[in-house]
Amino acid sequence: MSANIDTELHGMVKGIVDDLEAAVAGSLYKVDGEHKVIDDVDGWKKERFEEMCDVFRQNHDPKDMDASAYDTYEDWMHDEIGLDGPDDVEEPDEVSLSEYLEEASLGDIRFEVDSDLDMQGGKTLFAYGGPNIWVADDEVRGYWGSSKVEMSLDSETGGELYSWFEEMWQNAKERNR
Repeated sequence: MSANIDTELHGMVKGIVDDLEAAVAGSLYKVDGEHKVIDDVDGWKKERFEEMCDVFRQNHDPKDMDASAYDTYEDWMHDEIGLDGPDDVEEPDEVSLSEYLEEASLGDIRFEVDSDLDMQGGKTLFAYGGPNIWVADDEVRGYWGSSKVEMSLDSETGGELYSWFEEMWQNAKERNR
């Protein structure tokens, strides 16, 4: 049982690390309500268009086409799906690091401060109850029973997270004045 938990926890932590780094790199998008890493948007649009065409082909027999309205089956298909090609596929919405954190964080943010109340680091809770997963400014930490997984973030993502925590710390101090 523990091996399954270790594998599942590792996958969850790795997924969060990948999403955070993709958000900073500008390659995290929201597609059908889910976060998706897309390195090549044009390639994704082409795949999406082909998927839509495949679904149409599976559900529409060419002999059902109104021959008086369309010259070819492809004309009918493109008219029905509302697209002439991949360039007509709507681009997915890019997700910034801030947007990702606001969506995925459970709202529990903790700060590490020095004696001058200057922020030195932070972490926010992403999962609680089964696995507990914290996103810190330098790594993602997951705990589940006796299992523990820690994965470092690249320096650019760590820097962006640190800046986000600094902003959250300043906001918290302002609210409590």
